[in-house]
Amino acid sequence: MSVAAWWRLLAESGWGYPHWPVSRFGKGLTHQDHMEVERARTNVGAFGVPNDVGVTLVAPILMQYGNELLLDRYLDTIATGQEMWCQLFSEPDAGSDLAGLMTVADRDGDRWIINGSKVWTTGGHASRRAVLMARTDPKADRHAGISFFIIDMKQPGVSVSPLKDMTGDEEFNQVSLTNAEANSDDIIGGLGEGWRIAMTMLQHERDADAVGHDGGGDVINQVDLDAPVGKVQRDQEKGGAPSGFFYATGSVKDDVTFSLIERIASSQNPVLRDSITRAKIQRTILDLSARRELHPSVGKLLNSALCRELRDLGFVAGPASQFADGDAIDGGRFLKSALFASGMSIAGGTDEIQRNIIGERVLNLPREPAVEPKTDSREG
Repeated sequence: MSVAAWWRLLAESGWGYPHWPVSRFGKGLTHQDHMEVERARTNVGAFGVPNDVGVTLVAPILMQYGNELLLDRYLDTIATGQEMWCQLFSEPDAGSDLAGLMTVADRDGDRWIINGSKVWTTGGHASRRAVLMARTDPKADRHAGISFFIIDMKQPGVSVSPLKDMTGDEEFNQVSLTNAEANSDDIIGGLGEGWRIAMTMLQHERDADAVGHDGGGDVINQVDLDAPVGKVQRDQEKGGAPSGFFYATGSVKDDVTFSLIERIASSQNPVLRDSITRAKIQRTILDLSARRELHPSVGKLLNSALCRELRDLGFVAGPASQFADGDAIDGGRFLKSALFASGMSIAGGTDEIQRNIIGERVLNLPREPAVEPKTDSREG
């Protein structure tokens, strides 16, 4: 059976996305029930659903804010993995200040003309569509005049340039938008609602970071839909081939590290055993986040800490843990996860931002004082 046929079967059975509505490829189950279904699938070694932005982030937003037109137009291709999606959020001059975006969208009849630049776009090179934040009312408050668009990444006005990270991979991109177009009916939630929708999407992203989504699709490169599902699964288990990128998420990070330690390092060492136990306890706590028992920002912080713990733990295996690709006994899986670990403290909102959110929104502490720009005394 091909990947396309398998993903279609999973989606239409309702067991690929059991927490989605029954009318939209689901079973109407709770998120906790969905996690139990995922565990059962993992236990039997079955290939999972696509694991990209479309599934984990765009679909929930469409079901919460999108109208029937958008759901009918896009949900089928997302659920069956026919099209990859990416997020066009961060900008070169805005840093962590998401509301500082300068990309603008100007109305032209029943379409919008978009100009600007986005950066750190995961999977932009392989994506067919994107969700994009753009300023539709430059005169409005910085959080107000923003709208949330769906755009075609393959149109002439979109240029994608790869950014190579320290793992040697190019899953990040810079995206330039020059008179790119979006249809008026491809705005999610209505004009000026972009900030609220983006914050909701970031909450979903932080949930995904904390829980992981160990599905079947490569989150960076489009899987060959015509290839036999068994072959693609075996290739990915070897480290991501032929897609070319292995990205450890969720409990996969644990498995990669513990497998390396079991093969190389002595688990009889009491210090090592203590570290492994601590990492497993952290994973158990993160499972509470999967059941919505922790605030997403708490889960995001814990996941970042666990990534660093697993990185340090895996390096006790010695020089062998630092080999890459074919030189490593695990195909370099651990090394890539280790090198990517620090990035988890940045992706989806930095650790500092998560702490502010926890302090202000969970503990109801006073807001962090705003940094006032210095004024030159000569300006009176």
